[in-house]
Amino acid sequence: MLPQALLDSGSAIEFLFVCWTRVICSPCRYGNPDGYHGTSVTIGLPSWLTDKDNELAILVAYFVALIVIIPTVVGLWWRNSSKFLEDGVMQNTAYRFYRQVSEHTATKFMPGILASAVEFCEGVPCKNNQADDLSRLHKRVSEHFVKNQGDVNNDIMKVKTLLYAFLLREPVPPSLQADMQYVLGSAHRLLNGLLNICMEQRFVTATLNVIEFSQLLTQALWFHSNPLLQLPHFDMTQVKNCMRFLGSKDAKSGSSIDRLREMDPAARRENLSKLSEAQHNDIDLFLANFPDIEISFDARVEDEEDVREGDVLNLTVKVERKHLSEDPTWVDSDEEGDEPDEGLFDKQLAHLEEDSDEYETKKEELMDEWRDAYFERQKRKREREKSRNPQAGELGFAAKPLNEPVPVHAPFFPFERFEQWMVLLVDVKSNKLVGSQKLSQNSRFEKVQLKFLAPREGVVHYEIHCVCSAYLGCDKKVLMKKSIVKRKEEETKSAAELAEDEDDEEEEEEEEPEGKWYYLGGNSVGELILNIIALGIAGVMLFNFLYSRGLWQKYVQPIFEWVLLVLWPVLSVVGNKLLPWWMWFTVNVYDFRWHSRTGPPRPACITALCLQFDRSHPYAVVECHCRIPFPTRPALCVATGT
Repeated sequence: MLPQALLDSGSAIEFLFVCWTRVICSPCRYGNPDGYHGTSVTIGLPSWLTDKDNELAILVAYFVALIVIIPTVVGLWWRNSSKFLEDGVMQNTAYRFYRQVSEHTATKFMPGILASAVEFCEGVPCKNNQADDLSRLHKRVSEHFVKNQGDVNNDIMKVKTLLYAFLLREPVPPSLQADMQYVLGSAHRLLNGLLNICMEQRFVTATLNVIEFSQLLTQALWFHSNPLLQLPHFDMTQVKNCMRFLGSKDAKSGSSIDRLREMDPAARRENLSKLSEAQHNDIDLFLANFPDIEISFDARVEDEEDVREGDVLNLTVKVERKHLSEDPTWVDSDEEGDEPDEGLFDKQLAHLEEDSDEYETKKEELMDEWRDAYFERQKRKREREKSRNPQAGELGFAAKPLNEPVPVHAPFFPFERFEQWMVLLVDVKSNKLVGSQKLSQNSRFEKVQLKFLAPREGVVHYEIHCVCSAYLGCDKKVLMKKSIVKRKEEETKSAAELAEDEDDEEEEEEEEPEGKWYYLGGNSVGELILNIIALGIAGVMLFNFLYSRGLWQKYVQPIFEWVLLVLWPVLSVVGNKLLPWWMWFTVNVYDFRWHSRTGPPRPACITALCLQFDRSHPYAVVECHCRIPFPTRPALCVATGT
């Protein structure tokens, strides 16, 4: 409220004018006269969350959630997940497998190795109420146990007894049925971990024996059992019957199941007369769906005719599963070469004179057409291969296979099983596993790619195995011979090293030359302009950041003021010419604020105005915080007539 003496003297308007002038001249101290013009962001929160009475409870809840619950959950998850490997097998189990398996581990040792898994010791421990049933079952199967097979405790002995009972098709007491279900449900997952350990160590015999034990476990067959026992309604009587009329044939013609499948259905019924017609129909259905595969391969070095020491061999293995339905999308598109034959265009060029301009022009047109057609074929081939192999896309092995998995006839196994095939490449001389690849698309035709380095000079022998994890007697293998030529003396580097050198040379060629300093790091005037624009944008962003945080006003602005103070004698000379630019810069870019204590001397008109206000009105302040930069103050004074 204004003093009464001031109101009576009629100087209230002058007092308000002074106050308003102070506000206009010093907005940083008194604020914007038009009100707050900034931007604020708020978040809508429930009222109970902002209530002061709930502050302690909310802080405690945040503390418990962030400091106690979340770290505890993460710690428990990490503690549990760190026990397992990528294939889902516990690390302690993998260590036990690794310690027991070797290159020549036989199939008969697999039940004992599998029974030592930590998962079984934790999942099916020995219980007092099962002691009598387990003891009786153990007596029936213990005579088949392998003696002195590693460490044995009660839990391992229990799992081993259950596995032997299942392979021998012995009846299991009801008290042990749940444990048998658990063992069989986890067995193939653990066998997959054991298989990975064998393949990582390049064991051939152990790898094949692990797969064979997986087949025996799926079909509930004892070691070295006849594959005919997989057929429905077959027992040893039917097996002996079949072997009598199958034994006269050449053993090289295939397994006993293959020979039985090749027989005429009427002949089978005649020799197996004790079976009913319905049982024969089941056998016919089984034989029609029993795996029958054919393997073909192609091994070559890219862009090379001969194979030399150290070259990278690309082995393409094509597997045809004849027992599956025809695949209409399959096209074997490797029939044409990369270059046309010399006589390919003789018919089209026969009417033209050789070596003439017209002849060369026509030949070039035909070559262009052939290349366009070739590139189009290659494009369709890549698209077709991509569509036939979804795992090669962005999702990788998480993508759904091309076809649904093929179920397996396993009446004794309590869970559903599917066909799983794997291609193994074995070096016969060293008896080492060179490579492996799983068939994942469940289609009639499927290709896998294997790459390996060619060994030393000579003729090398490889075996290509295609094995199934669910059926006995359907595995196939083919022999591959390859002649390796000695590398020439001038070619001391291998193909892989030469390819790496070529990549390095291409990278060096692609590297851009160093920029010039007078182009601000660029190589042309255009790059100089782009660099100036980029630096200008970066400068504006840096200025806005510093200004919004108050760092510009506190640290940078005093430096600018000192520089302007030093340069003021020069600027005063050209002040009239700089006035339009200064006005535009002040209004549009940045408003320099000068203070009377630090800036250059103020014009006499401004000083006189402030002193006049001070002498007339005791409420005015002598110090004038003028917002207008020094070069523009005379113009303002003239305009106001002060």
